[in-house]
Amino acid sequence: MCAFMKKGFSMRSSKVHWLLAFVSICNVSYAFSASELRLNRYAYDAIQQGFNQKNISIYDKKRASIDSYSLAAYTDYRAFLFDLPNKTPEQVNQFSKDYADYPFSVSIRADYLNAMIASKNWEALLRYQTTPPRDQDYQCYYYTAFYHQGKQEVAFEGARSLWLNGESVSNACNDLFSYWEKAGLRTDDVIKRRALLSIEERNPRLITYLIKLVSNKQSRVDLNEMYGLYQTPTKITTVFDKKVETPFNREYAQVMLRHLARKDTDKAYLAFRFINDHYSYTKDELQTTSEFLAVRLFQTTDSETIEWRDDVFKRSNRDEVLEQRIRLSIRKTQWENINFWILRLSDKAQSTYRWQYWMARSEIALEKVNEGEERLKRILGYRHIYSFAAAIALNREITYPIASVDTKFEKIAQYHPDLERVKELLALGKDAAAKSQWRYLIARASYEDRARLATYARNEGWDEFSLESTFRGGLWDHIELRFPVRYYSLFTRYGGKYKVNPITLMSLTRQESGFNPNAHSPVGALGLMQVLPSTASYMATLYTLPYKTRSDLFIAEKNIAIGSRYLSRLIRHYNNNRILAFAAYNAGPTMVAEWRRLASEELDTIGFIESISFKETRTYVKNILMFEEYYRRILGIKDNFISDFELDAKY
Repeated sequence: MCAFMKKGFSMRSSKVHWLLAFVSICNVSYAFSASELRLNRYAYDAIQQGFNQKNISIYDKKRASIDSYSLAAYTDYRAFLFDLPNKTPEQVNQFSKDYADYPFSVSIRADYLNAMIASKNWEALLRYQTTPPRDQDYQCYYYTAFYHQGKQEVAFEGARSLWLNGESVSNACNDLFSYWEKAGLRTDDVIKRRALLSIEERNPRLITYLIKLVSNKQSRVDLNEMYGLYQTPTKITTVFDKKVETPFNREYAQVMLRHLARKDTDKAYLAFRFINDHYSYTKDELQTTSEFLAVRLFQTTDSETIEWRDDVFKRSNRDEVLEQRIRLSIRKTQWENINFWILRLSDKAQSTYRWQYWMARSEIALEKVNEGEERLKRILGYRHIYSFAAAIALNREITYPIASVDTKFEKIAQYHPDLERVKELLALGKDAAAKSQWRYLIARASYEDRARLATYARNEGWDEFSLESTFRGGLWDHIELRFPVRYYSLFTRYGGKYKVNPITLMSLTRQESGFNPNAHSPVGALGLMQVLPSTASYMATLYTLPYKTRSDLFIAEKNIAIGSRYLSRLIRHYNNNRILAFAAYNAGPTMVAEWRRLASEELDTIGFIESISFKETRTYVKNILMFEEYYRRILGIKDNFISDFELDAKY
């Protein structure tokens, strides 16, 4: 039954045309009687089981009986795969065209490439894959195919490009690299160039591997020196004082300077002056290295170094570099400098809400009040934190566009077959296949239809699909779709228990995991509130919380209980200041202490957020504040965007 029927949907709650359109979609699901649907599912399952046992005869016998079943084409896909190694590229391309409404029309590309690789049908592989693939494994086989087709020049160019990598390369390239090496093209010079790349990637273990590959004694000495210099980069001037100028040595010196700068910028600056006198670099090469150093010299107190640093910024035409200099001026509340550096940005960067806000703030601070306030007025009414900040500065109400939910479901009638497939896949417990079908549908739909489909998914109870549709479809103004009210009873319970606003908990969870209870982060954080197992163990011991193993963090209630308690602890630690607590939840209390030390209690709330040196954390804090505003709007709750206490605080 459709979601609104399950919920006892009333005719009074919507327009009649909405209900009729929705019913028309729902009825498609039940075009079959219950017994017919059972028979179709039984036959479908029998066919799939036959494929699992490498038996296609059941498909041949039963396929016609499920011709009107929504998932029938999935059996055609399995049947096509059955003899895939003997298919021609033309047949595969035709299959993709015939089944263009299905995600497997795309995934069959990998299936066919794998089949051609396994059978070593290099001619067919190149006839099918006419451009270099994006995946590294397939690139390896792509260039291997050229080698076997007698096009060694192309193969070896590809081999060199793949091998020159600061990280490990896929084993799929082993044969290709072997052919390339036997052709005498893996020279010591090429090996040393890869060693430089390994330094850039901070992967010294690769150098120890490369040392074993060089063919002459001097190259071995050079690589051992490189490894030693990586370990103790402060010896850079001693090493390069003895080296004559060559293109390789110039690049080698720059790579090592950057490596030293990550560890000790002051020493890198002194080494840079030595290297600059020792070798001849182009203007662009010098500027690139200078910028790398300059953005790391923000804490220097030496006047000569400061002058050099700012000269580097004055020569820069890169917005991402200049923006770092602006943040230094914000941290020091140097209003003239803020104005000066913003004016050096490109016109596009200057026109952003962020820098228009800070330009206005600098104008007001420099007693150009009318100009500053007019500039702030021009950025009011947008869905952006700096538009909100402008409203606060002008003591105006925060407003922003909200797209209305489009319930004209008759306009998505063309997608009924796709929706039927999604429904049936979910009914059969094939969630991954349903998700793939949904993503494929959203990718092909128009912008307007994506909003309707997202609304439809929400009404069906497919919250994950609805939410995913908003960011895959760029539905940024569809606030109600982007911010579903999930786990609210749990957030209310644990928010009340630990004295944290449930809207804060829900907003942080929306940022952390998008309400995916099975979310994993690259650093090992798990579940809804992205709790590290080590943090969970610590909190469980400290507060007697229900936690035993990391798998507990995939249980919604346990994750919320632990995450809420941890956030509550941070909020109390920072005297009810959410901004500091959010930053600590993301980057850790140690980094927050460092950012506060640099701010020297001279910054207001917005200034502190902008001065945070980690882009991820800046975005994180801004997002949660914005998400809280959206959830208050959705739930009809009145509260300040930033509390008076937070606004009055000095950071």
